[in-house]
Amino acid sequence: MKHKWAFFLTLMTVFGLLIISGCATDKKIIENASYIGSDACISCHQNIADHYVMTTHAQSFTGLDKYPVNWDQNVTIWATAEGEETQSAKLNLKNSLGVMLDHYVVSKINGIPGFHRVAALEKTGTGYELQPLELKDGNEKEWVAKSYSNCVACHSPGLGVKGAGANRLESGLSCETCHGPGAVHAQTKKPETIIANQDACIKCHTLGEPTQAKDENFLIADTHYGVRNWFISDHYTSGYLDCLSCHTPHSTNKQGNMLKQDSFKENCATCHGRMKFNQDEIMWKNPTDPRGHFTRDHSFGKLLYEDLGDNPETKEIEITNPEAIETIKNSSKGGE
Repeated sequence: MKHKWAFFLTLMTVFGLLIISGCATDKKIIENASYIGSDACISCHQNIADHYVMTTHAQSFTGLDKYPVNWDQNVTIWATAEGEETQSAKLNLKNSLGVMLDHYVVSKINGIPGFHRVAALEKTGTGYELQPLELKDGNEKEWVAKSYSNCVACHSPGLGVKGAGANRLESGLSCETCHGPGAVHAQTKKPETIIANQDACIKCHTLGEPTQAKDENFLIADTHYGVRNWFISDHYTSGYLDCLSCHTPHSTNKQGNMLKQDSFKENCATCHGRMKFNQDEIMWKNPTDPRGHFTRDHSFGKLLYEDLGDNPETKEIEITNPEAIETIKNSSKGGE
């Protein structure tokens, strides 16, 4: 009997090592695969593509032709590359790369490395109006650009992706900027040859790590802070739930939200039945952010807004409560 038990343990150990080895191999396959472009994906996944175009993911970075404005404008752009002095260059706005979230006009500038926000679109009663982000010394033909380099990886990853076949990617979010290069998947049809779990979400949606305030003993949350607190929620620590338990990355509900059910209440009721929740309490938003950039908190009551010690008179969220700071610093971030 002891020999049989020892044999069983040995067999299970070998089997476990094979599984681990297989997972590592699959990850390496994805990393080394070539990009094939969304058209190749759509040839098999047309139904997903038809619904995806309605999502905020699909609208995160769009082409100039969506906006009926006069793009054919020559301006002098002043911009600063990292570690360099401010420089100026001529730019025709019709050569811009696209628009982020119906607002920021993004472009490359000759002689100045990186990507830049060179203008803004403001909604009017009849459409959009093209405006400078800032004027240089009040001159209407000399505009000041802002860096876009920290935004590109998530809002328009197709612009910055490198690797075999990267030229086939659209500028914004596409199949392969979330799921990884798809050449091997297209050939084998094996699901393990693409990223198809919450790893596709985490790489962008949990970047809002709070920063230490300069010369102060508290933290400041950035505009992408809310989802980061997912890692201290009971949902995450249970080990049973992930982003895809509640969200639908490829489609929207009747309200246009990327949720499995048609409302917050119905989404929660899937697991919690008739229990009642106050969304603004357990998924709070910073009330002082003018553009609504702060995503709703995803700790689901583990860290309430009033627990942070924030000053509501300031735009940022200050986290001054020592217990809240300790909770955040000790929380696991996606297994890192």
